[in-house]
Amino acid sequence: MDLKGKTIAVTGASGMLGTYLCRSLLAAGAHVVGVVRSPDKAPFLEDEGVTFRKADLKDPISLEDAFEGCDAVISNAAMYVATKSFGAWQAHRRANVEGTSNVFESASRAGVTRIVHISTFGVYRWSVFRPLHEESPQVAGEKRKGGAYRATKQISEDLAWKLAHELGLKLTVVRPTAVYGARDPNTMAMIYRVMQWPFLALPSIGFPLAYAGDVADATVNALANDQTVGQAYNLGGDSQQLANFLCAVVRARGKGPRILPLPLPIRIRTDNRKAERELKFRNRDFDQALKEIMVEDAR
Repeated sequence: MDLKGKTIAVTGASGMLGTYLCRSLLAAGAHVVGVVRSPDKAPFLEDEGVTFRKADLKDPISLEDAFEGCDAVISNAAMYVATKSFGAWQAHRRANVEGTSNVFESASRAGVTRIVHISTFGVYRWSVFRPLHEESPQVAGEKRKGGAYRATKQISEDLAWKLAHELGLKLTVVRPTAVYGARDPNTMAMIYRVMQWPFLALPSIGFPLAYAGDVADATVNALANDQTVGQAYNLGGDSQQLANFLCAVVRARGKGPRILPLPLPIRIRTDNRKAERELKFRNRDFDQALKEIMVEDAR
């Protein structure tokens, strides 16, 4: 699909990754519809050219109205809360599973047939022995393996494939690793708190971190390439010690704690070669990405 002049809806557009997705689509020449509950969360996107339509994942009618006249949907909205409470499981299931069902069915009713679904590498059963590729074994979501977020995202991806088959939708799935970026309420918010400590001894494992701008660009390339229909792609960063990331944050800020890395001989890796070939995925280094993030977060 040539995205120039096309109207693309992005659910969760006001969130961290959603913002980058909107900007990548605008750069590709698309008209972008941000489908959100609260348009006032990201008014700067309106200034950049995004049109907001108010909708809720729990409200199929509002979603159908939001998707009206769109050529494709990027199904991005999801819930992530690091907790094991029973209430959190139900909340994750409503957002990540029921929300996916409502998005796909509403898109179909609105006449949209092209969808890119943002999943996660958390659907895999992580291994320290071999890289994770697109066919690696997945967690048993229905048995709540991996915690509320990973389990419900695994269920939601399975559901996405099922609904795409039943409704005749052209689906591509991308599976980012841990994503960081500007206006990040998870990874970067935690990092900024740690930056206030005077000293940090950090036992750490190798873990793949991906910059949101690079994830967004690859996702938009997946939408633009019709050959990606029916395919899934890993979008992962290099498996580096988390201490390396913290040291890069200190360099970008020009201040921060003294960090004593205590690397452990353990790492989780993803095989990103398929996305590199077919989506032009490249994950920029920490210093370059964090320089951009610091400028954005300072606004």
